[in-house]
Amino acid sequence: MTATLRPRARTRAAASCLGLALLLAGCGSSDPESGEQDAVENAIPQPEVEGDDSVRLPLAMLSPDGQTQDTSQPGGTLEDDQAPGSPVQETDGAQQTQEIEIARTEAFGCGDTVSVIRSVPMVTEDPAVAALEFLIDDQLVSHGSPAFTNPLAASEELEVDSVEVEEDTAVVALSGEPVSSGECESWQILTQIETTARMATGATSSEVTVDGQPLAQLLGLPVDREPLQIDQIER
Repeated sequence: MTATLRPRARTRAAASCLGLALLLAGCGSSDPESGEQDAVENAIPQPEVEGDDSVRLPLAMLSPDGQTQDTSQPGGTLEDDQAPGSPVQETDGAQQTQEIEIARTEAFGCGDTVSVIRSVPMVTEDPAVAALEFLIDDQLVSHGSPAFTNPLAASEELEVDSVEVEEDTAVVALSGEPVSSGECESWQILTQIETTARMATGATSSEVTVDGQPLAQLLGLPVDREPLQIDQIER
């Protein structure tokens, strides 16, 4: 199923239960004799655009309760016809349940991790903006079993102005007001945005501002931090 993502000002993306994810981590190296450097270590490739101009949006959500940093243990299940962006559809015969998490960040904040998943194919000119809008517009908040959760959905007044890449950094410009219930949730929504932006652009780090002010500062979090490691889930 291929969905067309229209501009947010005209219609919001209707978020449904979650589907498959894709993340491949690459490694770089340098040649000290030649002075040339290969791809940046742990660079994340951009999502592939299919022949019909569709792309699966990369989405970062809070990992299920009790999840560890052991990436050999994927968590979360979902009916395969309930991927983000797709309405629930009845099928002839039994629905297939499959594991959907394939990437996870290292631990951050209050010991949480964020998992990377992806949507059904969407037609959009800007996957990074579309993916962040998708998370903000999410109406379900909790998805799968055990559940991935989306704290960013509470910040429904946020608007995504732009996502640009500057020297391997995804620069995310937002406007509006972020909503957080406390420090732990502040870490969660900041990491969701940063991870989604990195995944959608292939950048190795991310900077997020709201009305020109660093989101971390608005949330009372450290502004200068090292980018989190994102690891592929072993299969």
